[in-house]
Order: sequence, then C-alpha cells, then structure tokens
Amino acid sequence: MRSRFRFTLIALGILALAVPTFLLADGTLLGTVSGRVLDEQGGGVPGVTVELISADKGFRRTQTTDATGSFKFALLQPGPYTVRTSLSGFTTVEKTRNIVAPDKTTDVNVTMRLAPTEEKVEVTGEVPLVDKTNTSATTTVSSVLTQKLAIGRSYQTLIQNAPGVTGGANPNAHGALSSNNQYLFDGVDTTDVTTGTFGQNFNYEAIDEVVVSTSGVSAEYGRAQGAIVNVITKSGTNSFSGSAKLIMTNDKWNDDNKGKNPANGRLWNRTKFDKDIYQKALTLGGPVWKDHLWFFGAYEWYDQPSAFQQTATSPVYPNGTGQNYQQSLKVKLWDGKITFQATPSHLFTVQANADPINGFAVQYWGTGFVAEKEALTEQDQNDCGGICVKQIRWSGVFGSNFSAEALYAEQKGDIFVRPYQLASMAPDGGGIAIGSPIFSFNDNLYYNGATFDGFVKRPRKQANLAVNLYQQLFGNSHQFKAGVDYQDLKSVAFFTYPTNNVYYVTDFNPVTRHVTLSPNDERDTFVDPAQSISSGKIYGFYALDKFEVGKHLFFNIGARLDYQKGDSDIGQTVIDTTRISPRLTGVYDVFGNGKTLASAAYGRYYQFLIQDIADSVYSGIPQQQNHDVYLWDGTQWVLDQQVRVGAGTTPVNHNLKPSYLDEFNVAFQQQLGNTMAVGVRGIYRHWNDLIDDRKVFEASTGNVITEPMNFSDDILKRYYKAVEVTFDKRFSRNWQASMNYTLSRAEGNQFNDYTSQLFDFANENCRHRDVNGTQVTEPCPLVTDLNRYGLATYDRTHQLKAFTAYTLPLSWVAITAAPAFIWRSGLPYQEQRSTSSLHGYTFTYFFEKRGSHRLPSAYQLDFALEGVFKPWGPLEVGVKGEVFNLTNQQPIVDNTRLTLIPGSSFGFPTSRNSFQAPRNYRLTALVRF
Repeated sequence: MRSRFRFTLIALGILALAVPTFLLADGTLLGTVSGRVLDEQGGGVPGVTVELISADKGFRRTQTTDATGSFKFALLQPGPYTVRTSLSGFTTVEKTRNIVAPDKTTDVNVTMRLAPTEEKVEVTGEVPLVDKTNTSATTTVSSVLTQKLAIGRSYQTLIQNAPGVTGGANPNAHGALSSNNQYLFDGVDTTDVTTGTFGQNFNYEAIDEVVVSTSGVSAEYGRAQGAIVNVITKSGTNSFSGSAKLIMTNDKWNDDNKGKNPANGRLWNRTKFDKDIYQKALTLGGPVWKDHLWFFGAYEWYDQPSAFQQTATSPVYPNGTGQNYQQSLKVKLWDGKITFQATPSHLFTVQANADPINGFAVQYWGTGFVAEKEALTEQDQNDCGGICVKQIRWSGVFGSNFSAEALYAEQKGDIFVRPYQLASMAPDGGGIAIGSPIFSFNDNLYYNGATFDGFVKRPRKQANLAVNLYQQLFGNSHQFKAGVDYQDLKSVAFFTYPTNNVYYVTDFNPVTRHVTLSPNDERDTFVDPAQSISSGKIYGFYALDKFEVGKHLFFNIGARLDYQKGDSDIGQTVIDTTRISPRLTGVYDVFGNGKTLASAAYGRYYQFLIQDIADSVYSGIPQQQNHDVYLWDGTQWVLDQQVRVGAGTTPVNHNLKPSYLDEFNVAFQQQLGNTMAVGVRGIYRHWNDLIDDRKVFEASTGNVITEPMNFSDDILKRYYKAVEVTFDKRFSRNWQASMNYTLSRAEGNQFNDYTSQLFDFANENCRHRDVNGTQVTEPCPLVTDLNRYGLATYDRTHQLKAFTAYTLPLSWVAITAAPAFIWRSGLPYQEQRSTSSLHGYTFTYFFEKRGSHRLPSAYQLDFALEGVFKPWGPLEVGVKGEVFNLTNQQPIVDNTRLTLIPGSSFGFPTSRNSFQAPRNYRLTALVRF
C-alpha cells in the first residue's frame, strides 16, 4: 500500500512536469465496468471480492462490493474483460468477454448462490450496445466492420455511416454547417482553427473505431453544433500482431462516364490512363513489457494520380472549356503509440502522427465556376516537417471513489497553394498578364488565373484535465465529473492573387484568348500583400452529475462554460465572449434491466467562433481584400475607388457572441440479445444569435465598412427536424451490420459561418442581370435579400444507409461478403445569376425561392468479397476485391456543378463531375497475424 501511494506521488509529479497547462477532457477514450452482486433472492451481497482482468493486456484490478453489493471500475482501456466474483460460502462466478467501449458503461450484474463446497460458474459477458449512462445519438463505426466493407480509406468517409449526416469530407450533421463539426484524434482537437473544417488526415490502418456523436451530447463536449468525431486508434496488446497490405487500382479497370453534355453534345466519357496504382500499408503492435508496456505503429505511403476530372463547360465556348485535368498525390501517413499500464490504476499513453499529402488540384473559385485548367489551384497539405500531432495522456484511479484524466498535445498543419498551370499566352486586350484571374459575365466562369498563391500555418497547443467522484447519496449512486480545457491557437496566412489582379469582363474567349471589354468592366488591383498572424485562447469548464433515482430513472445534468478570445494580427482583441451551455438528459429504464430505454434530452450548443473573423474581417493585414477598383472607360482603366478593410476601417463589435442552437430530442432504444440493438429518435434544432455582417460604403473615405453582428431568430432563421431509425448488430454468429434511416428537413435563410449577402449596402443600388441577361440597377435589398428563405443546399429529405458483412468459415478458407447501400433524396437548387460587382463585391441574385428544384434521388451499392486462409498458426493470407457503384448508376448528384442561370440550359450539368462516379474497382492482397 505504501509503495502504491509512493508511485501515485511520483506519477503526479511526472505529470506536472510533462503537462504545464491542463485542459478539459472532451469526453474520455476509456470505458467503465459497473454492476451489482446479488444473492438468489435479489438482494445485494456486500463484501464480495470482485476481480477485473484484461483479456488482451493482462492487468488486473480488485474491489470489494459496498453495502448494496455494487462495484465500479473506471477508466479502462477498451477491449474484452473478465469479471470474477468470490466470497466464502458462495459460488465463484466468472463472466468472460465483457466488452468495454470508449465513453460507455458496461453493466455486469452477477448472481451468486450458496454452495457448501467451492464451485465455479462461467458465463458470457456483456456488450454495451444500449447504455443508460450515455443515450446520445452516437454511431460507433468499428474497424471490425469497416475492414470488410468496400469503403473509402479515410475517417472522413466513415463519418458518412452515421444517420443525419450528408455531404463529403466536411459533412453537414443534423442541419449544421460543414464548419460546425469537431474532429478529435484520441481526444486531441484537430479541427482547423480558421475554417472549422477537418484539420488532419489519418492512417486508415491505425483506426480502431470512429465514434460520431450528433445529438444529445453531454457537457464534456463543447464548441460544436454538428458532429463530434472521435477517431480512436489501435493499441498494442500482450500478443504480437500486424498486417501488410498492397492495395491496387487502375483507371483502365473502371467503367466510363455515361451520356453527353447537353450544352454541346460532347460525350462525358473521359480519357482513361492504364497505370497500376499501389498503396502500401504496414502495421505492427505488441508487448515491450508484458502486462505493462505495449507499442503500436502504422505506416502507409503511395503516389496516386487521380482519374481525369473536368472543368466546367461554358455554354458560350464549349470547345475551349470542359478541360480534362489530373491531380497526382504523394501521400505518407504514419502513427506511433506507446501505452504504459504502470500499475493497474495508472495508465500513460504517448502518441505522434503525421499526414503530408501533396499535389491536390482544387477548384477554389467554386465548383462549377472554373472553366479551364489555368484557373485551378495546386495545394500541398500538412507538410509539417515530421510530426503533425503529438500528445501525452494519463489516467489514474485512486481507490473506488475517485479518478482523473489529463492530456497535453500539440498540433500543427501547414498548407501551401500555388497556380496549377500557367496560361501559354497572355490574354489579348486590356493589358491583362499571364496568370491574372478573369471572370467573364458572358458565362459566369473563371479563366486564366488561380485563386491563391501563398500559405497558411495553424499551430495549436492544448491540455485537458477531468476528475470523477463516485458517491452514494441518499441511497442513490452518483458520478460527479468536472473538467477544464485550454487551447492556444495561432493562424498565419499569406495569400495573394497571381499578379495581384482580378478582372471582371464582359467576355473572354478561352480559345483565342481574346478579352471583350465594355464600359464599367472592372479590374481589382490588390495592394500591400503581407503575412498576417492572429491568435486565440480558449478556456472551457464543465461539471455534471450522472445519477440514478430508484431502479428505473437515470439523469445526466450538467453545464459547461466556454470562454473564447481572439486577437487580430495587430494585437487588437476582436473576440471576447463567455457563454454557458446547459445540458439535461433523463432516461427511463422500462424494465430496470438496462436493455429498454426511453429518454429525453435538451442541450444548448455554441458555435466555435472561428479564427477567420480575426483573420479577415478585423485583420490589419487583410488577405486578398485591400484593393483599388479600376473601371474601363472604353480606352483605358480609370481608378474608381479604393477599398480598404481591416482594423483601420472595421469597428470592433465587442458584443459579438457565438451563435447557439437549442436542441430537443426524444429516443427509444432496445437491446436485442447480447449483440443487437434498435432505436428511434426525434430531433428538433433551432438556431439563435446567428452571425452576419452588414457592409456599408462610406463615401467620405471611400472605404467599405464591414462589421459582424448577431441577429435575432425573427431575422436570420435556421431550423432542422428529423426522425431517425437505427439498427446495429455487433459481430457474432459470423455477421455484423449497421443500418439507419433518416427523414429530415433543413431550412432557413442563412447558411454561412458569419457572412452572407443579406443586408449589404442596404441604402444603395446594385447592378444585376435579369432573366434575359440584361443589366438592371435596383435597390440592393432586392438583389441580396430576395428569395433567400428555403431549403438548405445540403437538405436531404430521405436517407437510407445499410452496411453489413457475413463471414462463411470453411475448412481451409474464410469468405466474407460485404454489401454497402446508400439511398438519398437529391439536393435542392434554384435559378440564380452572379451580378456585377459593387465596391469590389460580387453578388448573387436569386430568381426564385431557395431550393425550388431538387436533383433526382440516387442510390449507390458497393460490394466487397474477401477470402482469407490460415497456412500456419495465427498467420492469415488473403485477397479482397471491392466494387464501388456495383450497378453503375450515374445520376446527377452535385448541385454545385449545375448551370443555374435562367434559360434553356438551366439545371444542366457543367462537367462529368456533376454525376455519381462510374463503377470502379480495387484489389487488395493482405497478410495478417
């Protein structure tokens, strides 16, 4: 006992040195085993010795049941455990294969009977599919299933398995924006500090499971209104294990694009390239010191030229646009992890990873608005000089009533951008140089130049501390939890336009490179480009109480306080806000056995006030904003005005608050046997204090004043409502499955982080083109505010998702068949046209209500077939074939790649990328042990 106490002091001392600043643990990666020991009459048995044994790591913990026969083991590494109960005069009961899952409680109730002689009873343990201590809308996407499916090799793809999630790599979850999610790697926040989107990629083979929480989330989590995504990585065990994979693709294997371009009659078929692409992936894990110290590592590398993509096709110049282009990625993804169970009660983890991916070709002008390769941007991502994320984590249990967790981490992500391809000749007319971006009003497309040339760097330091107290009060069991988190953020940006000019012209012919200029065509010349460095601080505090009332009721009552502070690049504090988020969940355990649960929850969720507000709106060194506006007078460019934004012209709104949503949800969950569960959930979400900006032209100075502010919900509106049905089947009897259906609606009039066109230049006139393309001048509110209320661009009425795998074990080979099916309603769109610019700003005019049209519904069926045989001992050798879009359905699925200008071409696809990708194939050779 004295040595254990001495170790605790040493451990805390080491932690104090290693973690100079603590922060709140945003949830836990560890799980809990709790239960009661009962006699044959159902009464609690005190004084029973309860031993907990990790099946794959070997460590043990021991407790004695309290006066009610209860016991609890907290902060356990995920995996299978054995619970053994013993007391003189009673049978010894051993329950095996009790599965511990992150942030869940596994109930293990044991009945012991009197026995005159020593007797041992063995039974199969529990799997926590339904958990009254955590009834949030959480989807756990396990590698046990995903390694069998035909599915994209990224955690971003796995997020799509969750109900109520739409979109791509940065999804919309339950009506929230794609910038409202939070991305955690083993609890480390990797969300991009400026954009609010994902900030890191990750080695797919290192993923143990991805936990996606989208509704009813407890007070441990904050500053997210969409999905909270926690990527949980694999760890070593007492057995050596590893894998080697060679993943092969070739565009020549794949089907071609169907149909033809309705604008010009050209076929959508692409130029295939006959080249085998190889991805190599290795993993290895095992013990360094059995029962105490383990390691795990994963490395994946490959060069990957993509299938040919296509720029938008101009309805005016179809032969000079719709160009094929190809990106060639160079990818290196690695992860390393050391886990140290210093004593049965103290766990340390050290981890690092990196994810440099270079060679992206991006349509940063907007998908569907880039007409030729010269307008594309090339991007290198997270080339962060070796290590992108590093962390140290500790958890400790002190007796049966107190436990704690702590984390310190550093993350950095660097992005470099440059022109994808320079034009071969300068445009003819207007003195436009090679590389200068050109926007043509004749077809609303961009030509000749990239969107960006520069870089961003967004380092973050963070630390977490959380403590738990388990206590019996008034005959009820309580878990009190409190935590604090801290983040130190920076955002470094340097962006220019190539040549520092952007042109808005009447017409540009990409074949002849001829520019047609008319009076009032515009040249924006950007001035004084320089590096901008803003900073931010985040503090979070939370407290909650999870407690039972009698046999049937369980509550989780908590609140969190979040403080956000942001300074501009000239050191001016522009964000300074503190907000409190109440969270309340009530659960009724219908039969008192933890298997049939009815729950109701209310929660308030605040937006992460993204650093971009400090970077752009309040920047003293703004990026791509300060410019001189020149108008063409028929013979030359004449200075019309100077646009200056930033600290000198933007008054700080010291009352700016993050937007928040109030969410109400009710749910019913039923566990079926030991490995299946079904559920139904109703969700209603209502946003408040949405942020927007009003732009005002100040004639006396010639400047545009831009100030973000909050608006009441009778002015800016955003709503989401849904009903979800789920079914989950953990692996047993050779098959596993995850299925869900969502009926939902997302609507409103503002779907931006903090800026839209609403309210801009309210007392002025704006130029726009009418349905016939004729230039019209009207009051700006008629241009910027009209027809804005309606369906969100990401709204899906129906979504059905089903993922399943069945393994047929034969005498010499195990064959696994794994179909995956997704069916969705099409996305909405409406007639619209980009307008001429005012004071350097371009507007979009809506000719009809937002979301007046909808793409057709679409489905995709993927299929994987894997065969594995064991030539010797634990060694497995196999091959896996995958077919994506098995039925080769190619409907239009992208509402950003459509012709939205009113007229005979409205609703036409603008490139082959508008359609669902054709049937394609992937082959994997694998070795596992």
